[in-house]
Amino acid sequence: MDDGYAYRPVYVDVAAPETAADRLRWVPGVEAVAGEPHELRLGPLLVDASYDDCVTGERAHPHDFLQWPTVLECEAVPGAAPAEVTGAVAGLLRTPWDIGFKALAACDFEDELPENGGSARYPSPTAR
Repeated sequence: MDDGYAYRPVYVDVAAPETAADRLRWVPGVEAVAGEPHELRLGPLLVDASYDDCVTGERAHPHDFLQWPTVLECEAVPGAAPAEVTGAVAGLLRTPWDIGFKALAACDFEDELPENGGSARYPSPTAR
């Protein structure tokens, strides 16, 4: 598999990773990882909901995704096809959007995702 598809974070503007993980558990095809309350599997992706350690707590533009408190760390299982990974990340993005949370994927294949991985929904304040 192309390394550009192996690890991709999805940033979510929700205060607690537990909230994101709980909401994702209701998505068809999502499986809980036994003994790991914040880890899930969606198709070829292992997803770990955690606090975003890039958050500084400083006031930022609402679209500054690096200041969003939760990150879904997505790692593709070995041998996963790029199309499978893209499809799973697309599904992962739609769930927060559908329930009113902001989410943005930071990856090399954003152009293959709905709304350019979220950047079309939440344009960077520095992008012109």
